[in-house]
Amino acid sequence: MPKVWPSLLAGGLVAIAANGCSVDLRPLGNLPATPMDGGGATDTWVPFGPVTLHPALVTAPGSQADPTLPADELELYYTTSTNTGGTYDIWMCPRAGSTAAWGTCNKVVELSSDTALDETPEVSADGLTIYLASDRPGSVAGEHLWVSHRATRADPWDPPVQVTEIVVGDKDLSPSLQQAQLLMVFASQFALGDWNLYATTRLSTADPWGLPTLLAELNSTAYDWDPALYQGGTSIVFASRRLNTSNSLFYATRASLSEPFSVPQPATELNVNNDGDPWLSNDGHHIVFDSRRGGGASRIYEAWR
Repeated sequence: MPKVWPSLLAGGLVAIAANGCSVDLRPLGNLPATPMDGGGATDTWVPFGPVTLHPALVTAPGSQADPTLPADELELYYTTSTNTGGTYDIWMCPRAGSTAAWGTCNKVVELSSDTALDETPEVSADGLTIYLASDRPGSVAGEHLWVSHRATRADPWDPPVQVTEIVVGDKDLSPSLQQAQLLMVFASQFALGDWNLYATTRLSTADPWGLPTLLAELNSTAYDWDPALYQGGTSIVFASRRLNTSNSLFYATRASLSEPFSVPQPATELNVNNDGDPWLSNDGHHIVFDSRRGGGASRIYEAWR
């Protein structure tokens, strides 16, 4: 767990993290009690069906990780290491329609830097905003969250900008957006300690993100990271190492955005060998994640329910 020192600020409990940044320990309070984007009821976990390699990447070389898709699922973003420096870059596979074959996957050059680590992308539901973690030079040193926008799906991405208002740990990565883009959950690490999940909110997409909140009910003394929000932010799947030294997928739910999540439970039917980095459709019927279940390098898989 990160080192924090509680204090009172603006009428609420705030912690000053080891890196000097403030972290809000209060429950989330600036979002409506029920989701604004198709959620509203606590998700009852239904096991997923058979897990298969994602069809866009069956013949892809090397390892792939960190899948993310917009709501229409016509683009698949992921990370892979193909450059001579051995760092990760952001790639994308397109398709013309929900039943069309996947096209050729290509590096997204405007989001990638051959001299830096670029990973854990999270594309918005409309496909016009993308968050990623990167250790490229910025106003805050180290690996933290960056964001890029584009006017239309046909346009290139703008140069990424560091999201300085939500720097929490010595490293921040794995952002996950609620479909309305008013809630984001991400993972932070302090020094060489474990990773923990935090949440941040905002009143509108034009506003900056608010003070991050530690999601204590989801975290353990092991790594807890790679969150995936769905059901309007009332349900979550994330990766954790609380079972052993490799990642396993866990899920939790809540009745509304103003309440804490339930006690996390393992997604037993999905966990085989180092399973992490999930993405889920907002209705929770489709999951895409990376895994080493085939042995060797990480590959991207999917399942339906």
